[in-house]
Amino acid sequence: MDFSSSRPRPPLVLELTPLIDVVFLLLIFFMVSTTFVNEPAGIQVELPRSENRDVIPEGTDVAVQLTADGRVFVDEQPVGDDELRARLTAVALEDPTTMVVLRADEALAHGRVVQIMDLARELGLRNFAIATDQSGGGATAP
Repeated sequence: MDFSSSRPRPPLVLELTPLIDVVFLLLIFFMVSTTFVNEPAGIQVELPRSENRDVIPEGTDVAVQLTADGRVFVDEQPVGDDELRARLTAVALEDPTTMVVLRADEALAHGRVVQIMDLARELGLRNFAIATDQSGGGATAP
């Protein structure tokens, strides 16, 4: 059995033009799609500046954010006063040594921060940290 062909085979030619077109289309797609990526969703709080460079280690803590307009968030979830009390009570019952990290906006009245600290103290939480921005940028607390 002879499988050879008597007719001549055309040489195999790999066209690069369509391949380059596809690569450029992928490049344009990824460039355009990354421009639509939003910043990480979070609560916008303008922290006060501090020269202290101490960084609080991450661990078992509860983050309480206070925005300039008076809204309160616990671990980035909006809460009212009653729910704040309930969340802090649950944290205090689970582990009273849990650190409460306060991330209060610079424009917020000092009295509101003191109210939150008093509430936490009343519920048995005694460890506090107040998050600030270093004078050169980045936050010093989680």
